[in-house]
Amino acid sequence: MSEQTEDSQAWLGPLITKVSSILGKGFEDVRYEVSVPTDSFFISNLFFVNVVSNASPVDHDEAKKRAKSIKCIVVKKMPQEILQEMMRSREQFHNEILFYQKYAQYYDRVPRCIYATEEPLSPDSVIVMENVGIERGYSVCKWKYDTPLEYTLAAFREIARFHAIAYATKRTREKEFFDFANAIQEFRFEPESKLRYMYNGTATRSLDFLRKQGYDKDFCDKFEARCVNTFEDLIFKFVEIEEPLSTLCHGDFTINNILFKKKGDGLKVIFIDFAMVRYGSPILDLSTFLCLHCARDLDKVMLDNVLRVYHDSLIQCLKENDIDVGDYSYEALYEDYKKRGLFGFFIATFFLAIQMGKFEGEIETFAKLEPTEWSALSRQIGGEEVDEILANMLLKLKEFGCLDYIL
Repeated sequence: MSEQTEDSQAWLGPLITKVSSILGKGFEDVRYEVSVPTDSFFISNLFFVNVVSNASPVDHDEAKKRAKSIKCIVVKKMPQEILQEMMRSREQFHNEILFYQKYAQYYDRVPRCIYATEEPLSPDSVIVMENVGIERGYSVCKWKYDTPLEYTLAAFREIARFHAIAYATKRTREKEFFDFANAIQEFRFEPESKLRYMYNGTATRSLDFLRKQGYDKDFCDKFEARCVNTFEDLIFKFVEIEEPLSTLCHGDFTINNILFKKKGDGLKVIFIDFAMVRYGSPILDLSTFLCLHCARDLDKVMLDNVLRVYHDSLIQCLKENDIDVGDYSYEALYEDYKKRGLFGFFIATFFLAIQMGKFEGEIETFAKLEPTEWSALSRQIGGEEVDEILANMLLKLKEFGCLDYIL
């Protein structure tokens, strides 16, 4: 057992006692086994816990016995103190708990939330969910970048369904929907956010490579001038609410928060981690995924193909929910991508290298630095290889029309 799991015992024992009373008959008397996931990137403290009933099932079939006597759960707790302020962990836990308590009833493809408690003035907020990996057979994608098209399309079909259900809920349960949406706490895109140092400091990383290659100096100069205040002048515009296309976004639509399961010739998808949910353009989700996980493949043809798959799934789900699809044309989606598609690109300027495993340090390294120093470190991670990927992606997005609105 790791040091982290050993340290968890003091608070985890009482929590499991609370949770066991919720798990149902046969779990009045339990023991538990703890492990820490290592196959993905997590900021919060995350524990996989097998809660084992000490009661003896009456069924004599061994497989059924085991299934009835073990519940596999995920326990999510605040990260260590050094990361809490940097990551705005309290707001993140508030938003995820809010999602499960007020919205998950409308969207069914999420893990079951078994228990959650929010402690705004302490680091003791906790969320307990079913482990869909063991309980339902889902698993993480092994490709963290250069994600195969099959997985991208599966993810886009399901995020289309997520967005469509939000459109439907907004139309049919307007008050409940906006009561929920208005209770989401903003912690990223506000004037005093420390993230501005990251966005503003890395936005032009791609130009390092383009200038070395002798690319159009006029273009490079114009883009550099436009990105002086990327966070304030561009990101704030991208996240503005604009009807009717605004919907509930996952907010952190990355491969780390998507689990897959083979079914026949296709893939089923389930989403996790709703700490960054927000109301805004669906392009916030789509561009984030594409620029982080399809950076080398992202060109006009590929982008048009995945957007059409997304749109087909969106329209199908809207029709299933008896929603007029007139406001959700492909042309409107395409134009919205041109307007906001750089949102994901600017995230990639500081996070793609980390997603590619190029950062050999710990995330705590950033927490120990002044925010003004974050971008200098980020621009170095991955070196010229990442510079080139970002440069090529920028030119492809330019070809698609994503720079038409800013240059």
